[in-house]
Amino acid sequence: MSEPQPMPTGRPELHVRDVPDESRYEARLGDDPTLAALIDYRVGDGWMALVHTEVRDGFEGQGLGSRLVRAVMEDLRERGIAVVPKCPFVIGWLQRHPEQHDILFRPLEQPDPDEPGTA
Repeated sequence: MSEPQPMPTGRPELHVRDVPDESRYEARLGDDPTLAALIDYRVGDGWMALVHTEVRDGFEGQGLGSRLVRAVMEDLRERGIAVVPKCPFVIGWLQRHPEQHDILFRPLEQPDPDEPGTA
């Protein structure tokens, strides 16, 4: 996902792109160049640990965090990369969206201290 991908909704388009040099996904709204939200990650062999989600000041309360997580999940699914959720926001989102569990490295109910992405 090198180019921003718009998500169609009645709200402003959310443009999400992977920025590997920064180890994060970035999201911007519509034509605004301001960084609105991000997810930091760590990468391993066939997996990506999502470690931190942040919605920037002035963008809270618009559902951007959820929209960003959904876009990242879609990108990782397309790329065949398993997800290791470490961020509490991502874990909570996944608990509400069991249809996304097929790309998890390990089921949410089975935490393993030795799984990828730990420390």
